[in-house]
Amino acid sequence: MTRIQNYFNGVADKIASASLIASTAQHRPDIGANRENIIRDFLHHHLPRRLFATLGGQIISHDGRESGQVDVIVSNDLGVRFDENEKTFVTAESVAGAITVKSTLNQTTLVDALTNLSTIPEPSIEAFSFKILKPGAAEAFLECHPSLYLFAYDGINGETCLAYVKDFYINHPEIPVRRYPKGIIVNRKYIIRFFRNETCTSTGCTISKDTFYLMPLEESLHGYPFVQLLNDLSSYADWLNHMDVSIHHYFNSGFGLNNA
Repeated sequence: MTRIQNYFNGVADKIASASLIASTAQHRPDIGANRENIIRDFLHHHLPRRLFATLGGQIISHDGRESGQVDVIVSNDLGVRFDENEKTFVTAESVAGAITVKSTLNQTTLVDALTNLSTIPEPSIEAFSFKILKPGAAEAFLECHPSLYLFAYDGINGETCLAYVKDFYINHPEIPVRRYPKGIIVNRKYIIRFFRNETCTSTGCTISKDTFYLMPLEESLHGYPFVQLLNDLSSYADWLNHMDVSIHHYFNSGFGLNNA
């Protein structure tokens, strides 16, 4: 195996071991918090320096929409911060990614996670732009970002999970595909990827546009989902040098000055 492959396979093993230690906490809320910390710390050690991960908060839009409580939020370095409280909130235009963390993935926790991710408001082109890029850049950006993920330390088998995911979105056609998770990871077992464009796998299998695809993880690929997660989040940083953010929409709305 290559150095990178060994490295991320080791990351998967380390996270699994850290989860076992986290489970020794006496109170269930502490177990959950410890496991969220593990993912936050992984991101802290690997994200580009213009992105950072925080625990527990809500994502808000300038027109008053708010997400549910998100376990881990990855933000850029452009947005105004609201960190006076332990559970912060983050503007939608500041969010590079959001991750829901589950100890064990089953139908109930899966539905809870997918529902939670669907509440995240989309960034508004009134509050950000790419002034020096070609027209249509903002729309292209929104097709890819933010990156939404579900991470679980253990859970149901991949085929069952994939069936539950498909059923959930069939039953919730109101959820736009932009609020589908790019990846559902059960550590060292499988990753379910959502493909926005038709794709051909390394084995010659064609994956249709807007399709969930199950990839079981043999031992040599245990670290692969972390590469995908970091790739999706890191690609956001490519846009930052061209992004203009206008926070005054939030302040005007917050103080009832929409027409000012």
